[in-house]
Amino acid sequence: MHQAIKDGLEEYLAGAADPECRDRIEAHLKDCSECRLEVDSMLEISDLFVTLRSEEVPAPSPSFYAGLSQRIERTEQRSIWSAFLLPAFGRQIAFASLLILATLGTVLLSLENEYGVTPNPETILAVEREMPSPLADPSLDRDRDQMLMTLVSHK
Repeated sequence: MHQAIKDGLEEYLAGAADPECRDRIEAHLKDCSECRLEVDSMLEISDLFVTLRSEEVPAPSPSFYAGLSQRIERTEQRSIWSAFLLPAFGRQIAFASLLILATLGTVLLSLENEYGVTPNPETILAVEREMPSPLADPSLDRDRDQMLMTLVSHK
């Protein structure tokens, strides 16, 4: 089939080709017997398909609607909370909880080691020994007396 026919063949067979395209195709078909035979066979096949078309629109049987309504009734409505009852979702929640627990434990251990949060008795005693004695500094003694007077006189 020649290119002149191929370009507008679909529109020509459907009867929707513009006049210029239709004239060009018909002029080519008058000169070329090979293309004319192919287009005639295509038109014949197209006419056969038209004869196969039914005149009346098929309607579904009444049992179709009954079966459809029963099927709809059988399917239960799922709520959003039913997802929590699925085993896969439960495993995901358990895994996420363990992951969060491991992350928080790691953070707490790193903070504990970084800041020395775990005081043992020796550490507490060492810190107390390093603190200056109030008797060594008379200004601390005066501040303590003033604080005691403030607490006693408070109403």
